[in-house]
Amino acid sequence: MMLARASTRDLPIRGIASASRLGTLLAVVGVLLFVAWVYAPTLAFGLMWDDPLWYGRVVDKSFVELIAPMDDYHFYRPGIMLYNRLFLKSDGTFNVPIMHAVQVGWHLLNVALTFALGRALGLEARTALAASALVGLYPFSYQAVAWAAPQQPMTSALQNVAWLLFIAARRQRQKYVTSGLSLLCFSAALLVQESTAALSLLPLLIELVLCRRPGEGRQREKGWRAVPWLALVYPLVAAGFGAFWLQIPRKPGYTSIAFDMRSVLYVLQSWVFPLFGNPTGYDPGQQTASAVILALSGITLAWLVIAAYRSGQRQRILFWLASTFLGVAPAVVGLRYTYVMMAPRVLYNCNPGIAVLWACALVPPEAGSTVRHLWRVVGALALMLVLVQSVMLLGSLHQTYSDGTAHMAELTQSAQTEETRQLYINFPDRYFPKRPPYPLGDWRVMLAPASVINLEMFPTYVSGPSPQMLSRRMPWIDAGSRDAGPYDVNMRGDPVSADELYQLAREVDAVYLSRYHIDGSLELQRAGSLITDSSAGCGSASFGGVLCLQGAQVEQQSDQLYLTLTWSSISPAQPHDAIFVHLGQPGLPPVAQADGDLWLDMLPLPSLTTGDTVLEHRILPLSTEITPDQYEIRVGVYNRLTGERLPATTSHGDAVPDGAIVIGHYP
Repeated sequence: MMLARASTRDLPIRGIASASRLGTLLAVVGVLLFVAWVYAPTLAFGLMWDDPLWYGRVVDKSFVELIAPMDDYHFYRPGIMLYNRLFLKSDGTFNVPIMHAVQVGWHLLNVALTFALGRALGLEARTALAASALVGLYPFSYQAVAWAAPQQPMTSALQNVAWLLFIAARRQRQKYVTSGLSLLCFSAALLVQESTAALSLLPLLIELVLCRRPGEGRQREKGWRAVPWLALVYPLVAAGFGAFWLQIPRKPGYTSIAFDMRSVLYVLQSWVFPLFGNPTGYDPGQQTASAVILALSGITLAWLVIAAYRSGQRQRILFWLASTFLGVAPAVVGLRYTYVMMAPRVLYNCNPGIAVLWACALVPPEAGSTVRHLWRVVGALALMLVLVQSVMLLGSLHQTYSDGTAHMAELTQSAQTEETRQLYINFPDRYFPKRPPYPLGDWRVMLAPASVINLEMFPTYVSGPSPQMLSRRMPWIDAGSRDAGPYDVNMRGDPVSADELYQLAREVDAVYLSRYHIDGSLELQRAGSLITDSSAGCGSASFGGVLCLQGAQVEQQSDQLYLTLTWSSISPAQPHDAIFVHLGQPGLPPVAQADGDLWLDMLPLPSLTTGDTVLEHRILPLSTEITPDQYEIRVGVYNRLTGERLPATTSHGDAVPDGAIVIGHYP
């Protein structure tokens, strides 16, 4: 009867505990859903950087070739080669959207595993939840998640699973299966990325943390049973793999034993990421002295460690600090700063340690004193500010990446035509934010670097066979928009003049131009093509005996009119002759116009060879201020200096008023 009463009294407590666990579970799910929402737009990103070279390594390779060393690769990572092979389809293309979705999935898994690992190592639920949110929204992780190629999210997930299984194994009597699975995950992480070897000491630190906790059995054991034999296996496996890895033949000149203070400053900046992050970006040319970064980082880190220690975490803080140092050590001592500064993805492995450090400092454990209560309130507000700042930084990084990847998608779409040879002018190689989000680092987006010599490799691995794609640049086109825009841009190919462009056009089926807008967005526009030695007569109208309009087509596309005009050269044009296209009513000023040289202002009329036929495309923007009246679309030729229009005559020899022929109406 007494037992029954005791159980009855315990029911409310059990109910509260169950409700607390449910609330914690819902909070973790909420964090995962929010992080998924933040990264959902990256599912539309295609290939970028040197993806064609990276994924091309697994095409037409057998299983043996995939696990064998590759002389053209700087590392030996058979695990990632087998992994990449999973996304290769039978037609030789890759399932790129699925690749991005799985990459985000690895990141979400790490968010959940951070919470689970934190709880397993003794963190309170609120602290572990805060750490998982910081892991999910850590700004320096964006490159590793938004770009499908980095191995860090997958490596980190395998490591975290290995540590959780290790913790489970040390609590079991029959622990052989769990121990084997833990070592298997650790070994898989080594085969995906060799930097895992540096983290092989973490099981020993887990022993240190858990043996100090009340109720753990290790502290009561004596003699040889007290030796953490399983924890010692991980460094032995890592050492064996490292010795083997060093003997593997691979491409030289990438890794080295080096130490650069700039790499240390870059890492410190990422450890105290809320301190230096600026969602609106730093002013161009603004520099933060190394001494300032070092001093502020040191003071902040000291405060974090002290605050976390005073919160009662102690050995746990030692573990997470060690994981942070070990996670970043391979990048600091094995890679040059010229690489580290543009690869924040190398910091992904130390992300959980940084997050737990901040969470322990800002989310103190439950306490009844007024001071502790005030500390909790201030810490919660600070944590919210850090998370809001992180989301804003991720938003700015997303905008930077999406501008280029949307342009790459346009390239892939243009490859679906029946044209076998295409010429691209001003296609971006890479672009740099003029206002970087942090004082140190190169925050460029490597969209289509020159290392991928054949531009057509990008659409080839996405959509299949593609045309031959040539790249050239005419940097004076859209120079004003780029100067006023948010990016500095490097473009593919050698510079060409208008005459050189005209000669190149004889070898291709179509010419495309990358347009740069002031807001940073890019747009791929088809400029036109060249038809040599045309014998067709003057179909619509001639202008001053210089140019003949053979035909015109008008198509409305959203908020613009897309014009396709076909011209024939009758005789050489004067140096300042150009074409005008006006939208308006007779006798009134135009409400929209598209004036300039051929091929979106790239090809002056004097460059034409007599007898050649040129197809060009022009865009008439439709302003929201245009009233729904009937407008004419008029085309003609004029002199830029004098403003005088060349006389126009129809194919029947009739003179056209004002030198402008009507080719269509809107609407």
